[in-house]
Amino acid sequence: MKRPALAAATAALATGALLTGCGSTHAPSDRAGAARPAVSASPSVSASASGSAGSTPEEAQRKFEEQREQAAAEHDRTFPAVAAACAGKSTATPSPAATATASGGYQPENPKYNENHVYAQLVPLNPLQQCRGDAHAARVTAEAAKQPPTGPDQAKALLTRLGYPGAAVGQTANGVQFSVSVPGVGPCLSGTLSATPQVEAHGPYLEGGCERPKGGH
Repeated sequence: MKRPALAAATAALATGALLTGCGSTHAPSDRAGAARPAVSASPSVSASASGSAGSTPEEAQRKFEEQREQAAAEHDRTFPAVAAACAGKSTATPSPAATATASGGYQPENPKYNENHVYAQLVPLNPLQQCRGDAHAARVTAEAAKQPPTGPDQAKALLTRLGYPGAAVGQTANGVQFSVSVPGVGPCLSGTLSATPQVEAHGPYLEGGCERPKGGH
């Protein structure tokens, strides 16, 4: 059984993952004909610290902030419409106590519910992250609605063209579904692309990643 302390520690790590992202992004611009160079998204704070022998915690934090700012700047250049829509939004992080679960929320009458369902809880989004996520979700939904993909290959091609090459795509009984972290900055996008497209933005799961983990007891 997972303990509350484990949940808190995992939430902190997942929040860092949301802000930094991973891998390399080759996202096309919203502006037709604009070519953008590949950008390596920022690594985690721990990776930055370990990569600088003898660096102080303050130095590691400074480098992390610089990398995060660079990733955000590249996102805004690649997706200018999203950047314009979300300019000035707050970056204040919500209290972890407000975190929702993917299975319908907390059940206070059961004191063990949170411990048993840590795997299904999501990292809360700040206003800027929520705005970005909603804008990206609307963008994907609008494009998918023009010609809904009929299979994973078509869905993958659509998402890659829109700037989300790292998307996980699969065929289910409910249609073609996907999940992906917005390159460089997050948050997660998940949903169905076939038939009537439905896409939502959310934080990563406390145990990591944008795909709902299997587990619990």
